Amino acid sequence: MSDAGAQIAVSPPPPHALVLWADGQKVATLGHEPKNDLWSLDYDAAWVKAPGAFPLSPALSLQAPANGYAVGAVKRFVENLLPEGRALDITATTYRVSKANIYALISALGTETTGAFRFWRADEAPPAIAAMPPREVTREELDKRLAERDEIPLAVWDGKVRMSIAGVQDKLMVYAHQPLDEGGRLFLVEPPLASTHILKPEPSRALTPHLVVNEHYCMTLARRMKLPVADVSIYRTPRPVLVIRRFDRVARQDASGGTVQRLHIIDACQASDLPVTYKYERNFGNGEHVRNIRDGVSFQVLFDRVEQTANKAVARMTLLRWALFQFLIGNCDAHGKNFSFFVYREGLEPAPWYDLVSVVQYPGIDHELAMAWGDAFTLEEVTAFELATFARRCGIDRQLLRRDAKRMAKLATEHAPQLAQAADYIDDNERAFARQLSSFIVAQAARLTKLAEAAATINGEFL
Repeated sequence: MSDAGAQIAVSPPPPHALVLWADGQKVATLGHEPKNDLWSLDYDAAWVKAPGAFPLSPALSLQAPANGYAVGAVKRFVENLLPEGRALDITATTYRVSKANIYALISALGTETTGAFRFWRADEAPPAIAAMPPREVTREELDKRLAERDEIPLAVWDGKVRMSIAGVQDKLMVYAHQPLDEGGRLFLVEPPLASTHILKPEPSRALTPHLVVNEHYCMTLARRMKLPVADVSIYRTPRPVLVIRRFDRVARQDASGGTVQRLHIIDACQASDLPVTYKYERNFGNGEHVRNIRDGVSFQVLFDRVEQTANKAVARMTLLRWALFQFLIGNCDAHGKNFSFFVYREGLEPAPWYDLVSVVQYPGIDHELAMAWGDAFTLEEVTAFELATFARRCGIDRQLLRRDAKRMAKLATEHAPQLAQAADYIDDNERAFARQLSSFIVAQAARLTKLAEAAATINGEFL
C-alpha cells in the first residue's frame, strides 16, 4: 500500500491438520491453529454420503450447524480421548510437550485411541499391511516390567508410549489372537493392527489391595446377573493382571492372518459435550465455597443422554440398572467417563459396562460419590427420599424403580456368595477379600430393597 499509515491485514497461519480414518476410509480433517487454540473439523464428503457413516459425537454432527459447531466442542472431544494422571505425565515427558498441548498429544497417541478413528498425518495414509511382525509380550517379560514399573513406566515399551486410552490406572493395550487360557499370546500393536484387550495390573500402592480381584469380582457378578458388561479374566505372571476384552474391537481370523475392526464409542462426557474436568458432578470439588456447584456429569445429565439414543426405552433401563449396580457394589467413583455409548448414524446405544469396582472397600480413599443420589454424596446418606428424588430428576417411574431394584437385589444376593468361592481366586487372602465383597453386597441388596420400597410410597408433592 502507498499510504504510510495503512495496516496490512495478515491472515492467521494455516492450521496444523490431522486426518481421521476408519477402516481404511477417510472420515474428516481435524485442524488446529495453536496460537489462539482454534480447532476445526471438516467431514469428508464421501464419508458423509456412505450408508454406514456416523459422526464423532452428537455435538459434532455430520452436517455442521449454520453457525458452526459449539465453541470448544472439537477440542473437548479430543481431550477426552487422552490418558490422565501419571500416564499423561509420562506421555508429555516422553514426547517433550506440555500436558496442555492437546494437539501434540493426540498427534503422538492418536493411532490407537478408544473408538473407531485413527488420527493420522495429513500427508500420509495409514498402512494397509503391517511393516513387521507384531511384537510379542511374553509372560516372563510382562512380569519383569511389572516389577520394574516404578523405574520404567508400564506405558512405555521400546521407547514408545503404548497407553492411549482415558483413565488414571496403569494399562497396557495388546492384541491376543485367541483366549489366553487356550494358549493365546499377547502382542503390542502397530497400525493397521488394533488392540483387542486391555491389561490392568495390580497397583503397586498398598492403599488398594486386591484391586484386580475386586474389579474381576464386580464385573463377573454383573455378568452372572445377566447385565451388559465387558468380558474379564485374571492373567497371572504370577502377579495378577486383569484382562479386559475390548468391546470396541471385533477380531477376525482369515487366510491372511488376524484383522481387527474398530467400533466407535464415546463416553458420557463426550456425549454431553463436556470436558474431562466435568467427569464428576461436583466439577470444582467439595470445598466449602464450591461444593454447591454441580455442573459436571450427574445422574440427571447421564439420563438426559437417553434423548440421543435410538432405542430410548432400552437405554433408560440400562442406565437405571447401571446406577443401581453401582449402589450394590459400593462404587462411589462411577463418574462420567465410566459409561460409554456406541455411535451410529441413527443415534447412540449403551455400550457394555466397565470399571466396576467396590471402592468403599478401601478406607484410605475418599468415598464421596461421583454422582449424587438426589442430594446425597455418600452412600450412608442415601435415604428413600433421596432415591425418590433421583427417580424424579432422571424421569424414572418410582414403581419401576422399586421393581427393578428388588429384582437386582435378589439376583445379587443369589450370586454374590457363590462367586466368592470361584476358582479364579487362588489363595486365602484373595478368597477372604471376595467374601468381604460378598457380605457387603448382600447387605447393600437388603438395604436397596427397603429404600426402593419406601421411595415408591412417598407423596410426589413432597419431591
